[in-house]
Amino acid sequence: MTQNMSDIYYNGMNSWKNNDYINARKYFEISYNASEFKNDSLSKLLQIDLREGKYNKVRKLLEENIENQTVQMKQVYGLLENIENNFEASKKYYSACMVDPKMQNKALLSIAKLYIQTGDNEVARKMFETLQLDNYFKIQSTIDLICLNILEQNYSDAQSLLKGIDEKRLTPKLYQHYRILHMYIQYFQGKLNSSNNHFDPVKDYMIYRLFDHNEEILLNHIQKHMNQRDRDSNGCFFKYIDLKKLLSDVRERIEGMNANHFEVSDMYRFQLDTPIGFKGDDITSDLCVVTMIGTKDIITMYPVLLSDKFDKEGFSISKELMHKRNIGGKKR
Repeated sequence: MTQNMSDIYYNGMNSWKNNDYINARKYFEISYNASEFKNDSLSKLLQIDLREGKYNKVRKLLEENIENQTVQMKQVYGLLENIENNFEASKKYYSACMVDPKMQNKALLSIAKLYIQTGDNEVARKMFETLQLDNYFKIQSTIDLICLNILEQNYSDAQSLLKGIDEKRLTPKLYQHYRILHMYIQYFQGKLNSSNNHFDPVKDYMIYRLFDHNEEILLNHIQKHMNQRDRDSNGCFFKYIDLKKLLSDVRERIEGMNANHFEVSDMYRFQLDTPIGFKGDDITSDLCVVTMIGTKDIITMYPVLLSDKFDKEGFSISKELMHKRNIGGKKR
């Protein structure tokens, strides 16, 4: 039985590595019942729910396992609190992860990102620069520095850092991210134009949107989140929802909000007055809106499920944070 459960767990890991979260969930839900794989399986199930925007489910699972707070679970708690705009609570969980020597620099990287959220950019910068000295974290901390410079419109610094990355060391996923960073920097420096480059509106969507702000292209992209077959995994909008009206309402809503910075994207999460779609069997009024970093230019939006502790610290509409970010985010 143990050997069979071991195979199930590693099948889950293989599915996870291949971004096949539907099958990964099936395997981890089985291996969760074996004591030797319980914690690792739970950690992966929580991460899948985070990726699928089921934040209420993540919080519920964490609270149900409150007596068994492993370092991995504290890390998930830290990420959940970050996503739900509770930056101080997030910092406490990441700090608690540092009791494990193997987790110290990983926790420091996460805390550095939190300092960007709270507008303490220079503190974050120094932490990233320190983490660059660790070969294991060199690439990721450099990427985070690049994103910070893009946020601050320091494109020359961002370009210099990007040139220092050895492309040959990058995984296919990281290389795609590297390519997007390169294109963004080139665009904002005025060195990238659509006439000399042929971007696919599907494959190169994030880059394509830099040049083409056509409303229909945006709506066509958002319509992908109306696929009812995704209801049980990523969720979906109602089949007959008026996306044009929703988009208009959303644009007005995010004007007075602070974004949650995530690398080269900004995310706005909030609850609407009426339901908009499904997450599994749950009907939800909660939405995530993604814009280009440092702008209100919408890239996409999709339904999520926020927990009852979402934005308890009030950062999403804090005027103080907005002012602090404006001061700290000025071009150096």
